[in-house]
Amino acid sequence: MNLATTILRWVVRITGLLQLVLGLAFWSGNLLQYVQFHMLAGFVFTLAFLAVVVLAAIARVGLGLVLAGIVWVVVVPVLAMTQTQILPGDLHWIVRVVHLLVGVGAIAFADRLAGMVLARRAQDAALATEAARG
Repeated sequence: MNLATTILRWVVRITGLLQLVLGLAFWSGNLLQYVQFHMLAGFVFTLAFLAVVVLAAIARVGLGLVLAGIVWVVVVPVLAMTQTQILPGDLHWIVRVVHLLVGVGAIAFADRLAGMVLARRAQDAALATEAARG
């Protein structure tokens, strides 16, 4: 589980950074031909985030954190796929900022959750070693 968590953590970090770079480029009117790639990377990010949440549930990091992760995993793609229809016109910048904040928060939350999974696994291994010593 440690290897899977570490790989997923890096997938979250890399796709998250890619999302930020492309999103900021789009805001400035550049690289608009990569919107579909941005959506694909967002899909990969969301799947990796969901997998981290599942690993967190298995590692028993806390029901509240797992439930928050599930909600966030749903909110990210729903907001992303509907953002062009929310507040069109002069106030659309608010939706863009919310999309950015939700995305940055998702990156941070998924990374932190993966760290908690790894810490919990290390703690469980230490307890098992101590119990074996008897």
